[in-house]
Amino acid sequence: MKAEAVVFVVDDDDPATEVIRRLASMMDFECRVFSSGYEFLATYDGCQAGCLVTEVRSPGVNGLQIQQRLAAQGATLPVIFVARAATVPLAVRAMRAGAFHFLEKPVHEQEMWDAIQDAVALDRQRHLVRQEREEVRRRLAGLTPKETQVLRMIGEAKSNRAIARELDLSIRTIEVRRSTLMRKLGFETPDELVRFAVHAFHRDLGANGDHPALHRVAPGDGAYPPMHFPGLAERRRPR
Repeated sequence: MKAEAVVFVVDDDDPATEVIRRLASMMDFECRVFSSGYEFLATYDGCQAGCLVTEVRSPGVNGLQIQQRLAAQGATLPVIFVARAATVPLAVRAMRAGAFHFLEKPVHEQEMWDAIQDAVALDRQRHLVRQEREEVRRRLAGLTPKETQVLRMIGEAKSNRAIARELDLSIRTIEVRRSTLMRKLGFETPDELVRFAVHAFHRDLGANGDHPALHRVAPGDGAYPPMHFPGLAERRRPR
């Protein structure tokens, strides 16, 4: 059975890595240990949610350099740093560079447990957002330019009458295009179509998951939550 997430470890400290292996196993996460930063960077592909636990002074490529290279590749894997005799300047430098957490050795097991759980939860959310963004793009690719134009205006909370007037078309034509959009996009209700239009055109599809347009879909209709497509939402299973 495929593990729910992967805890990547870059550290040549055997006792420390064994503790992380045991904790990961208790969480039902896979644990992959690398003796050097070079070895990790050569194999990491970003396909599965997880986190990286790395010694700041790891052999070859140190932890901060690993973090920098991941960022340069566009990877968003949360990084938990561990260090022997950590100094405040070193910890500050790591956190400013985007570290998820910084722990000093010997690490308290509860602290490591909490850090891994929180980091994996964050990365799962990031993976879900990316999957949703890809699904939006896939569905949009199947629309004609005219259908896309109407969908964009639906996302602006415009009525059929307003859209017809702006495009110099009949209301019936707009109704037909709405119906075609629902069929092509696989939605069963008008609310789903509106929510998708807002999600696709009038919000930032980044990790923050919010945009003012979601709260201005139509007068009296209330706010629409972020999209969750069938087959994607169930992949995110917080423990």
